[in-house]
Amino acid sequence: MDRRYIFLLTVVVVFGILEGTMSSAIAQVLSRKEPLVPLLSQDVEIREKIFEVLYLPDEELIKELFKWPKFNQMDLEEKGWFLQRIAIMRQKVRQLARSKARQLGLSLNEEQLNAFEKSYWHKRLEIEKKFIEETENRRKELAKELEDALQKEFSNLSTKSVMELEAHNKSH
Repeated sequence: MDRRYIFLLTVVVVFGILEGTMSSAIAQVLSRKEPLVPLLSQDVEIREKIFEVLYLPDEELIKELFKWPKFNQMDLEEKGWFLQRIAIMRQKVRQLARSKARQLGLSLNEEQLNAFEKSYWHKRLEIEKKFIEETENRRKELAKELEDALQKEFSNLSTKSVMELEAHNKSH
């Protein structure tokens, strides 16, 4: 399975539970006027919080989860399912990092592997932050160009028939 897919799955599942109640960083992200799209490139703060939660010991994780209103609203079966998903995410995150260690030819003991795993994901998030900083202005430019093009294309929609519009779209 592709790493980005697993990462996206992790974000989506946990993000659904967090919904802005876990920390001020998440609340700030959710209070943005801009939509949270694309998910993989705009909400690094949420991903950081998710990885913090994934690395909590089980007892602390349970305590943290019970602070979330969404988790408290779940019935016992849903809570069990959610905890199972977290366990699967932990396993996938661990497998990906350890796979990277093997790919790099590293021979590490368990303690070193655990340290490598945390360092690997921390540095991956730093790369994501840097990438976002470097590409955010260009993304905004392209979004503005898209808005302008759509406004131009659809501004005189009332004078065009639907068939003419569809023909125009097919030709482009």
